[in-house]
Amino acid sequence: MVPGSPTEALGSHAQDVRDMLIEVVRSLHNRFAEAQLVSGSRYGMVFGSQWCDLLDNAHDRLVKQGFQSRTILPGSRKLPVVNDCLIYVWRAPDDPNAVRKFASSPTRQACFVAQPPEPTLFDAVASDEVESDKRDVGTDEIKATLKAALDTMPVVLVIVRSTSRQLQSIGWAVADIDATGEVVLHGEENIWEPEVVSTDGVSDVEAFSEGTPVEPVVEPREQEGKNLDA
Repeated sequence: MVPGSPTEALGSHAQDVRDMLIEVVRSLHNRFAEAQLVSGSRYGMVFGSQWCDLLDNAHDRLVKQGFQSRTILPGSRKLPVVNDCLIYVWRAPDDPNAVRKFASSPTRQACFVAQPPEPTLFDAVASDEVESDKRDVGTDEIKATLKAALDTMPVVLVIVRSTSRQLQSIGWAVADIDATGEVVLHGEENIWEPEVVSTDGVSDVEAFSEGTPVEPVVEPREQEGKNLDA
């Protein structure tokens, strides 16, 4: 069953993974936006080339924190695995059908049939301990274990929307592929947006044409004495 949201899919790791991904994306955006500006090119190829770095930097950051890795063929693309979920960071093109056409390459298609990584050393030790208990395992339990091992990993798609002038948003969702090869999203939400500058301080000041005019107070001026030197 496909998880209903990235938070559900990633479990207790969701908040930490979210923060790390936001940091990776924002850092890369700043670097490539500056590189685009320095290049002086009227074309966006410099800024657009960040897609490889998005994948690699997200992978390296999460693996450094102890999460597992999975190599996806045929492109030999290394992707991080969190809670048996594959994480793919993607800068979406400016196309309303971009998400539906996400699985347009063999490597992206392979993400949706990727198996979980091999058990870690800790998992292997735990398995040996269970075997040493010499407990009788029922046929139903064996079938359930085999089914879990053969299940494919959910894909958490991190969607970056940006231009060289602005990082517009970072969102994520659980991605699934239907029978026609089109991708559908579950539990999509924005996890970062630029802060809106408040104008409250300006709105409290009345415009020149607003407000009630104050009539000047006219008082009779006292007669001054004659200045003979004037």
